[in-house]
Amino acid sequence: MRLGFHYHVPATRDRDGRLRTPGYQGRFLDALATRCERLVCFLHSPRPDEIPHLDHVLEASNIDWVNLGPHASVPRRLLSAGHSARAIRKRHGGLDALLLRGPSPLLPALAAAAKPLPVALLLVGDYLASIEHLPQPRWRKELIRCWALWNRRGQRRAAREALTLVNSRRLYQDLKPYSPHLVETRTTTLCEADFFPRPDTCRQRPVRLLYSGRLHREKGLFPLVEAVAALVRAGHDVVLDLVGWAGPGDNVIDELRRSAEAQAVSSRVVFHGFQPIGPALSTLYKSADVYVSAAFEESFPRSIWEAMAHGLPVVATAVGSIPDYLRDRETAIFVDPGSPGSLADGIAETLCEQHLRQKLVRQGFALAQQNTLAKRTAELITALESWIRQPAPIPSFVSAANVICERNL
Repeated sequence: MRLGFHYHVPATRDRDGRLRTPGYQGRFLDALATRCERLVCFLHSPRPDEIPHLDHVLEASNIDWVNLGPHASVPRRLLSAGHSARAIRKRHGGLDALLLRGPSPLLPALAAAAKPLPVALLLVGDYLASIEHLPQPRWRKELIRCWALWNRRGQRRAAREALTLVNSRRLYQDLKPYSPHLVETRTTTLCEADFFPRPDTCRQRPVRLLYSGRLHREKGLFPLVEAVAALVRAGHDVVLDLVGWAGPGDNVIDELRRSAEAQAVSSRVVFHGFQPIGPALSTLYKSADVYVSAAFEESFPRSIWEAMAHGLPVVATAVGSIPDYLRDRETAIFVDPGSPGSLADGIAETLCEQHLRQKLVRQGFALAQQNTLAKRTAELITALESWIRQPAPIPSFVSAANVICERNL
């Protein structure tokens, strides 16, 4: 399989000539490359503020990088879409298929440019879902909404002729009328080295709560800080570790600090900044006691799989595909989005109910073991090879995986 790949997350070469990209993308590409004869990555070069996040050195020797130019603003990238399309066409003869991860600004244009090359889409979110939480004035949000609708129409148009893989039940239902070749999957960053089995947590004080990911408002971080304050007032000795980064120009971290200070828990909310996937991030997971996902809207965060692999009980808002892939009080405790009280209650139950907590740890770990990169990339390539041989609807491999998972619960 000679596979092309595009996503808007950038890459670069360091002074030693090594190809670097963010860890979550790098791990996926390295795993994908083990299943390919050649993997050609059509990726942008980074902005200066993105360079520190390009923490992963690609290890596979069969990966090529085609530089699509700077990872500029969306309007600038759309204006240069012709350049990116030409880069795809130049490599037509050397590829068996093109994999486009989305949503992404150039996905519709590159899917069209790839014809007659077989195209597969790997869709992991929805631009429209998070617009309301952007730190932008209303007029700009409406412009972004109009563009997102236009982009989604192009994505649906591409899905009519592509093999389309989605990582959420909602995306599956949304695309079902448009894509005759639709497969539901999972996305993950888990490697075997990530697994850290343990029978229980919450054995020492303070109890450490952990959130890892982008520090954006739609992630429910302000209600989470309020929940910490409520837990402290109720006599619980807890600390919240926030691991991640804010978007360019977003002052959400300063606002969170002020919120914690106003509720007298500034010493109990600790900001660790960006931490690369690997030993640094793993150390924080290992030192945590409870993982909390408080998002208002979500597909399915890969950080939940990471937490379960590190033996953590999970408290999560029942949004997106979380209730589709997890079970309340079996593999996670579900709470209401936007409700500090519900968050505090769910966390307190995890702290106080040892048998429930141990069950969450045990069954979450078993579920994560079914969702490694090795398993998911093998399934992706199998589906893609079937698509290339005979473009026909492909049965979802998820149902079989779910049966395996349930037998372990």
